[in-house]
Amino acid sequence: MRDDITNIAIEDYLVELMPPRPQALAELERQAREHGWPLVGPVEGQFLYLLAKMHGAREALEIGVATGYAAIWLLRAIAPAGGHLTAIERNPERIALARTYVAHAGYGDHFNIIEGEWFSALEQMQGPYDLIFLDILRHLIDERDSLRALELCVSRLRPGGLLIADNVLCNALVLEDDAAPIVRGIQEFNRAIMTHPRLESVIVPLRDGVGICRKRD
Repeated sequence: MRDDITNIAIEDYLVELMPPRPQALAELERQAREHGWPLVGPVEGQFLYLLAKMHGAREALEIGVATGYAAIWLLRAIAPAGGHLTAIERNPERIALARTYVAHAGYGDHFNIIEGEWFSALEQMQGPYDLIFLDILRHLIDERDSLRALELCVSRLRPGGLLIADNVLCNALVLEDDAAPIVRGIQEFNRAIMTHPRLESVIVPLRDGVGICRKRD
């Protein structure tokens, strides 16, 4: 396992520059440190917020919910304008955690979470969405599933909509030639978003890598 994507000292510096977070986010950060929960962190959270805010997103979809932390950052951008975030998650404990913290942050009326397997639930979603946050790539054991997820997301984005994918550098394991199936799936995903005829994309080496894709008009 490699962990050399970004300089840890620089990451710490950027976190220290961040202003204090609202109570729900600060509490989640504290709990994550104590329990080892996965979080995108405040810098990537602010990045998600700004992308959603600048894009004017109103209808958003999150695929894969760990704690509700990323959801709160997205809701901070879209809820004040009357926007709504729908999330898909298969783990009941994570669903309960996300609902609790999103409600604690004051966004419960703008948040709906669907329990079920990611693909079966996603296939039932109609869209179109202004923004989709895809956060399941490191959990897809079948390497073909990453491309399946991509096509399901693209077809549910409105023209001009944003697809944001987390963990696209996978602890720098994407550099390996003889990678595990999960990593091969992410490698295929990255190649696909950069050559997709319906997308304009870039990969940013923030934390574990963030792919940002705009669906062509």
